[in-house]
Amino acid sequence: MATRSRWRATLAGVAAAATLIAVAPFALSTPTSAAETLLSQNKPATASSVESATYAAGKAFDGDTATRWASKEGHDPEWVSVDLGATAQITRVVLNWEAAYAKAYQVQTSPDGVTWTSIYTTTAGKGKVEQLTGLSGAGRYVRMYGTKRGTAYGYSLYEFQVYGTAGGTTTPPSAPTNLRTTSVTSTSVTLQWDASTPGSAGPVASYEIDKHGSKAGTVDGNTLTFTVTGLMPNTQYYFSVYALDGQGTISQPSPELPVVTAPSDDTQPPTAPGSLTVTGTTANTVSLSWNASTDNVGVVGYDVYNGAAKAGTSTTTSTTIDGLAPSTTYHFTVKARDAAGNASDASNQVDATTTSGGDTVGEVTQVTTDSDIPWGLTFLPDGSALTAERDTFHVVRITSAGQKTTVGTVPNVSTTNGEGGLLGLAVSRDFAADHWLYVMHTSPSDNRVVRLKYENGALNTASEQVLLTGIVRGRYHNGGRLRFGPDGMLYVAAGDAHQDPNGQNLNSLNGKILRMTPDGKVPADNPFPGKYVWSYGHRNVQGLAFDSKGRLWESELGDSTMDEINLIVKGGNYGWSNCEGTADHNGSCNTPGYIAPVRTFAPTNKNSPSGIAIVNDTIYMAELMGQQLLQMKITGNTLATPKAYFTGSYGRLRTVEPAPDGGLWLTTTNGDKAGTPGQLNNKILHIALK
Repeated sequence: MATRSRWRATLAGVAAAATLIAVAPFALSTPTSAAETLLSQNKPATASSVESATYAAGKAFDGDTATRWASKEGHDPEWVSVDLGATAQITRVVLNWEAAYAKAYQVQTSPDGVTWTSIYTTTAGKGKVEQLTGLSGAGRYVRMYGTKRGTAYGYSLYEFQVYGTAGGTTTPPSAPTNLRTTSVTSTSVTLQWDASTPGSAGPVASYEIDKHGSKAGTVDGNTLTFTVTGLMPNTQYYFSVYALDGQGTISQPSPELPVVTAPSDDTQPPTAPGSLTVTGTTANTVSLSWNASTDNVGVVGYDVYNGAAKAGTSTTTSTTIDGLAPSTTYHFTVKARDAAGNASDASNQVDATTTSGGDTVGEVTQVTTDSDIPWGLTFLPDGSALTAERDTFHVVRITSAGQKTTVGTVPNVSTTNGEGGLLGLAVSRDFAADHWLYVMHTSPSDNRVVRLKYENGALNTASEQVLLTGIVRGRYHNGGRLRFGPDGMLYVAAGDAHQDPNGQNLNSLNGKILRMTPDGKVPADNPFPGKYVWSYGHRNVQGLAFDSKGRLWESELGDSTMDEINLIVKGGNYGWSNCEGTADHNGSCNTPGYIAPVRTFAPTNKNSPSGIAIVNDTIYMAELMGQQLLQMKITGNTLATPKAYFTGSYGRLRTVEPAPDGGLWLTTTNGDKAGTPGQLNNKILHIALK
């Protein structure tokens, strides 16, 4: 081995001499822009390995072409990194290779030396001196990440020079303007917009088109139109467009555009379902089946009625209606519907009587109604609850008997005309003594966590303390859930604010689960010193709950492929935005260190989880688009196959919380996309558990 190394060193010396004679003058004479400077020389450096102390990482940044960094031999991948000392805009990199060069490698930037973004990738490296110009990236750290060696040895650089502008920050493209429709049919909308102005990182590379805050599609930066398909007739949708540069920096959204699709030309309803039959009863359920309807276009679903009231929905010819009262007779019919919204005549009526007793998931009773969006929900020591109305900014006290009292308005709350506003609530673990109510809300400038006293039946707004600011607000993806853990710490769900890179950026509070002391400090045992970050790589965290072992579970809205439930570990990276569920997104799910979800739910437009609660080590998860409550038993690190309850019975479901009596409270969130604050018709329900 020693003889081979010396032989290689001799060849390296010949190659180095040739390189210096043939190409070094070219490298030195390459012009730079007036603002471009050499940023990397004599800066601190690290490497994945070194062949020996003679070939330390800093040798690649010392400005001396007679010294070099060399990795250990015969191993992929290997890397060498430099700390520029501050964030910089990277525009050019020069790699001066010794004989041991990289055939395949990436140049990557990072804000923190932990999460990396590639700004240059090649599988055709040629060694000698490689001038990488026209780069566009920002970061404090820059590295060469080699994945395939060009020789049998390792990787070795005489010099690794990074050029750019020190202290710069990336300015995103401007928001697209003048979003409009050019065609509207019963099932599609064609959108057009005016081009964005490029930001500091170069031209607009693409546009993202969103429907209700989730990606509907993308086009390249030269295309200013897109057709959204698969829509329902005579239905209102909300669209917005974002611009992205080549680095992935995303603009603010265009003004949101409401569009109502055209009525369908199809006016023919399906035939009535036939032979409706009761196939089973329990204390709180009735199971039904029927013969399929036919339609000139196609049946898309069935609605089940108890008398005139809608009791549930199904996409098949059978269902179970849950949450019924025991020892009670019900009168069911079924209607079919098509994509145009045409409803059939009713089936034959069947009567069914539930048995006595109670099921594991039992009777549903209405506690009260709410004319806004009841988002946050937490219980007081006396058994009553406080709810946060997202769009009126009121906190409302509700007794178990359904009596409602508005106890105050949280100051400095702002809407985002999307998903922001007054969000999560949590009462102090020492509430009887300190009366603190913790609140997460959107302000005019950010999302933040505050606390204020609830005493003598009212919020004491003068007592407000702002604990954490700087969680970037967005029209969508604000997160918002709060939960105290068995360790006494407050856990905070922070969405990525529709800025995909936030999830992997440890210097951002967004796309994270945050952990703080009750007085707003960073706990000493957090995984990243001085940071609130507990876990990262999240898109839009919606639910937080702890099991009997003190483990934190989390529900998360996906983009357009998969939603997730995750078992959260200290310092864990859950992959967004490189990975969505178990599907590659902006990168690869195979990236070392990513933690896979315990369970995924696809497609997102049929699920969309919101809050979760854990009772007797069973997760109950509310679904927005799925309009159902899923039950999943925890076994070790796994979850049982979900069992659905109340499908279509109450519409969109938002928040579920364990109740003092051992049951659950569940809130609906109908009208949260297009409703008028204070004029909605939502419910707060109680679910008996056994």
